[in-house]
Amino acid sequence: MHSVILCTVSLLITIKALEEDPLVTYYRLYELGVQHHREKNYTVANTLFEKALEDYHFYHKNAINCRVECRRKNSTLEEKLTNSRKVLDILEINIFQSFIYQSKCLKRCFIRIFGGRPEHLPDSNTVRIDKDFEDGRHYQFIQFCQYELKNYPQAASAAFTYYLKHPHDINAQHNVQLYRERFGVKDEEITDLDRKPYQASHILGDIAYDESNWTGVIEHFERALKEFYEEEQRCRLQCEDKLVIPASSHLTDFFHYFAELYIPILRCQVDCEYKLSRVFADHEEGFLEEHYHYLQYAYYQTGDLDRAAEAIGAFLLFNSSHMDMLRNRLYFITRLGYHDSHLSARKEAVEYIEMRNKLESLLQYLESDDILDDFVDDSEGNDKERGHYLGIFEKLGIKVIQNPEELKGERFTAEGVLRDEQSEELLNLARSTKTDSSGVKTISIPNAIEAVRGDPDLEISLRLLLKLSESVRLFTSRFYNQTSFYTKETKLVCRGPTDPDLENAEDGSCFPQEDGSCVDEEAWKSVTENLDEYIAVLFINNVTDGGETVFLNRKNTAVAGVSPRQGLFTVFEATDRHTVTQPASQRCVIFMTFALEKDKDNPEYRQAMTFLNDLDEDRVRKLNIDHLKRVDELKHKGVTIVQSGEELHGEERFVADGLMNEGDCQNLMSLLERGGIQGDGYKGTASQVGKISPHTKHEIFEGLTVGRATQLAQSGELSKDLVQLYLDASERARLLVENFFNLTRPLYFDFTHLVCRKAVTDEEERSDLSHPVHADNCQIQPDGSCLRQFPAYIARDYSAVLYLNGHEDFLGGEFFFAHDNKTEQISISPKCGRMVGFNAGDYHGVKAVRKGRRCAIAMWYTMDPNTQELARFQAQKKMADGTFVRGRTRTREQIEIGNNDENENQNGHSNRIQQGNHETDTNKNKFPNKDTSNLDEEYSDVIPIQEDVENESKVTEKDKERQEKINSEIKENEDHEEL
Repeated sequence: MHSVILCTVSLLITIKALEEDPLVTYYRLYELGVQHHREKNYTVANTLFEKALEDYHFYHKNAINCRVECRRKNSTLEEKLTNSRKVLDILEINIFQSFIYQSKCLKRCFIRIFGGRPEHLPDSNTVRIDKDFEDGRHYQFIQFCQYELKNYPQAASAAFTYYLKHPHDINAQHNVQLYRERFGVKDEEITDLDRKPYQASHILGDIAYDESNWTGVIEHFERALKEFYEEEQRCRLQCEDKLVIPASSHLTDFFHYFAELYIPILRCQVDCEYKLSRVFADHEEGFLEEHYHYLQYAYYQTGDLDRAAEAIGAFLLFNSSHMDMLRNRLYFITRLGYHDSHLSARKEAVEYIEMRNKLESLLQYLESDDILDDFVDDSEGNDKERGHYLGIFEKLGIKVIQNPEELKGERFTAEGVLRDEQSEELLNLARSTKTDSSGVKTISIPNAIEAVRGDPDLEISLRLLLKLSESVRLFTSRFYNQTSFYTKETKLVCRGPTDPDLENAEDGSCFPQEDGSCVDEEAWKSVTENLDEYIAVLFINNVTDGGETVFLNRKNTAVAGVSPRQGLFTVFEATDRHTVTQPASQRCVIFMTFALEKDKDNPEYRQAMTFLNDLDEDRVRKLNIDHLKRVDELKHKGVTIVQSGEELHGEERFVADGLMNEGDCQNLMSLLERGGIQGDGYKGTASQVGKISPHTKHEIFEGLTVGRATQLAQSGELSKDLVQLYLDASERARLLVENFFNLTRPLYFDFTHLVCRKAVTDEEERSDLSHPVHADNCQIQPDGSCLRQFPAYIARDYSAVLYLNGHEDFLGGEFFFAHDNKTEQISISPKCGRMVGFNAGDYHGVKAVRKGRRCAIAMWYTMDPNTQELARFQAQKKMADGTFVRGRTRTREQIEIGNNDENENQNGHSNRIQQGNHETDTNKNKFPNKDTSNLDEEYSDVIPIQEDVENESKVTEKDKERQEKINSEIKENEDHEEL
């Protein structure tokens, strides 16, 4: 026994000597440890393994530190590459200069730290040992040594650390349980010997979250993020040790050889995030992005909304289709007044994603077998992205009509944001303010809030002011390709024909500006603080003469100009010299200033949204809807729920009968005959081709919007009673949807469209659909998911279709719900008075109308008052004011097809204020006894129709003149999405 002790002491002294010998590395120590383990000399073996582990960490930590240090010293490479990008030879030289510099820097650093330590050269033996350390095999040896030495807590920790790296190893699980159950090791004594700092911070953050300690969540997860990014960078740097010398027989070119050297390093670097994405045993999918999920919620709870918005943006950068986070984003936009720039991802997330995408695309390219493929750098796609978004805007009706070349500078003019009915509401806001001493009306957002407090009817004007300015901001940011674009100022500015500033402009004493001020030459010379800012001017009304925006050169000579026309908006740099000419009539604009710097962001917009949200919440509190009582009242009337919920293979779906009688259905179809528009149902055309449905060439599509119906009724072209029936029928449908789904917030119309689909020729068989499978508020993706984001109609929450006829008039045309793969779930046959109501996110379509004419009222609803159907709001006021011409109706042939006040895209869209959304998870309760309720409309005061539709008056020249005037007033402005 004495000799064994002496031998052990002697070996430990030898180990001490080996430890101090710079030529002995962890490779040699590990080999000796394995040797003594085989010889059952566990004390010595355990010491050797611990010393090997210590040296392993020492070497790799300092090797990585050297690489970090040398990269930091070589930070001028990016500048050199940028400066030499146009000269390929210089670019190449600078790259290799960087390699050579870093090589020498690393050699100096290694000598300084490691002295005479042998170089880290890979061979079969060293590669095997490195793999053992990466896999944690050394902890198996340590565990067994500690077990034999009866150090059970240390043995349990080593076993646990190995288990975390191999969670599916049955023996590893057994060993951990053995130490707990047989040897009494307590859980708090078992530790992860390889736990990284980011993992420890993550665990503390989880604990803080469970305790609702939001400041603790922020502290720990912010630290965990920083530590994770640092660990991931060090992992990529350590991958440079993964050097595999390729066989050189077939590599005669330097670049071939270099590419072969880089492949294993690149594979290792791409894998780093995956390897680090765990806290305990199992890999966690989406581990990195989850940090931002915790942070956005914690920042929200502490009231730091700006940081919460940035965290939402960062999360969506990693996972753009996450439904909960998309709803959070919508909440910030629609309820809190934030926009895309506020929700931009944090800088470190943007940089990391860019780096990761580069590595992954480069590895994919390197491993591609097709040598003819060219490497595509996604970072150079900015121009394509701009063209993509501008193309989307054009489809929505917003397009550039004057480009920078025409306007002689970084300027443009576009149209399609503003419509007549919106202009009317904004002018109401302008009338609420008196003209100042200079003859100018200026209404800032705080002024508009005060105006609404004095006159609640101006609320819709304030909503328009906010949302139109946001539409212009978004379009402008896309045009200039800016990801960060903030609103510095928004206000309404009106000038009259007697503006003193405009009179002073004639003698050159000052130059009237779009913001309502007047500046002289000296003021222009001192303009320096407005760099990186843009001014946008949206013309609210037409001006009979004058009122142009004129751009000047340094000599104050006009070089370009924009004539004021309702709906146009022009954008230019804030440093551009410009002036406004004398208008012959009142000239009103929305004046906006946008900036690239976040510190110039004006909180007025969000304060106004908060004010409007408070109004909404106050209405909700006062509403106090008693759904049970209302449902009980409706049971005694003629509406019957025939299918709902699971019967329709969904949650928020129902089919109801009895909403209209045959007479009402026929009257509404006759209304469409007289006032409808063929083609897409919004824009008129005289050609047969233009009458074809936008969804299939086998059908003719016709439609009548609320706005057009009201205009024609106001001028006497349609019966007021028929138009009132249109409004009443759609309103009772809305009430049924609101009650059936038991909504706790008001449901607003988003858009209403009276439509018919007619087969071009009678066909027994057709393979196409009358309306392909789609969802009303999201874009269906190839994988079957649906993204609720621009350019989808994201404001829509529920949809409904109220049918006016059935299979007695047509063949086919069944409505159907669809699976994620677009195959049919269940179909519903139309008939007069039948209605289908459903969640706007449900997949659905319409089967081919093979014969005859199928008619219905299509309706989309929203819970966001910012997006309610403005045409309906104004129609209700106009229908109530008694100014309509009564007793005349005309056929569609007598109403010139062409212009229309509601120019919609093929899917249908409303005269609406702007897009937005609501908190979908908290807006509804379970509907009581849905399946057995007999429901009828709450609206029962429909005016009976007395019109004789066959006794139509003869068209006179005066009628034609009136009709031409009507058509000139009905604009093609409603086919675009309010942004």
